[in-house]
Amino acid sequence: LALRPGRTLAVVGPSGIGKTTLLMTLAGMLEPKAGTVRINGADAWSSPRSDVTRNVCATAEDAHVFATTVLENLRAANPALEPEGALRLLRAVGVDTRIGSGATTVSGGERRRLLMARALASPAPLMLVDEASEHLDPATADALVGTLFDQGAGRGTLLVTHRLAGAA
Repeated sequence: LALRPGRTLAVVGPSGIGKTTLLMTLAGMLEPKAGTVRINGADAWSSPRSDVTRNVCATAEDAHVFATTVLENLRAANPALEPEGALRLLRAVGVDTRIGSGATTVSGGERRRLLMARALASPAPLMLVDEASEHLDPATADALVGTLFDQGAGRGTLLVTHRLAGAA
């Protein structure tokens, strides 16, 4: 598997086959059981975490939403993000709602879109996304996946999903 800026890949399959494990291994968060994961030629598992996170943005299905503003949630991925850029990303993914502590006032789909906006906010050249379309109706899910691919153009994007439709 070779993911580089400008390339988009999807890993599609049913629950339990290891899609998320693959994503976390590629992000340097799990040690490979066999083989190696290299980022810019360096071993991801033994590299300093700051080197890995500078190059890879990984968004897990259960990623944390912080009890703060939407802007600060996006700044978790990019501290330099300006309010105008945050609004552009939020519009792109279809978020327009208030968020309370722990994202308890948002639906699962709104939470998912906020996490996708955070992934897009990251300046990392590689974006790994786990189940971008979870909790969304098929049309919204497909639109969000399209947005990830469009907005992530120029990046290396790996999408892990159960749904082949949006990835196609």
